[in-house]
Amino acid sequence: MSIGSKLYRTHTCENSMIWAKQHLDEAPDGAIFLADVLTNAYGRQDRTWSVQQGQLLVTFLLKPNNLATINHDDLSIRLNQLTMALSLGIVEPLKQYGAGLKWPNDFVIKNKKLGGILVAVVWEGQIAKGVIIGFALNINNLFDAQDPLAQSAISLKEATGEEQSLRTIYTSILASLNTWYDHWKREQFMLIYKSWKEQQVILGTHIQVHQKDGTLRSGIAKQVLPNGDLMLAGDDGKQQTISFYQIEEIR
Repeated sequence: MSIGSKLYRTHTCENSMIWAKQHLDEAPDGAIFLADVLTNAYGRQDRTWSVQQGQLLVTFLLKPNNLATINHDDLSIRLNQLTMALSLGIVEPLKQYGAGLKWPNDFVIKNKKLGGILVAVVWEGQIAKGVIIGFALNINNLFDAQDPLAQSAISLKEATGEEQSLRTIYTSILASLNTWYDHWKREQFMLIYKSWKEQQVILGTHIQVHQKDGTLRSGIAKQVLPNGDLMLAGDDGKQQTISFYQIEEIR
């Protein structure tokens, strides 16, 4: 089955990730969940996503045949590689506008955030039953100069000076997602890693990383590893490897 094989549509939804989980058993691999109005969108580490008119907000469910049989020790890296592949699927149609990837899970243009991706696993005991992905992109919304987000966020309309077709971008991203999901299912992990690394905009630059424990690390981003981890040359003179594993859990 392909991403987009079935569409669930509703007018208003509080949390599309939970909505997708509620259809886990019946929905096919690649089912998409779209709400006209999304009232509770969030990103990594439960950060709130500001929902605005003109954004593209998409949630989809993946149920690859081999998910439950992946060795538990290998599962985290396979999920990292899936996140890399899906990030590439989203960013590639946006490269024509100058978009790139900002480790770990952001899409950026001109050093401002265009959007992000969130990946969550649905567990049944110790068995992974499915993967739910949500991504959000600023397409035709504009940030008021008084909006604090205006300093760090951007939309395609703002970057290009032109209104964009949500339908065209949506369909091109779906086609690209299917290509990269297929690469992952075929275990073409080195292709995924090399392509993902090439799209990173932070390498060689000074960055700040908010870690899961709430601490903040800053330094030069030296390298991203095949498992997705970041090598950071810290301002304190210490080199640190920061985990890429960003998978949320839905039980």
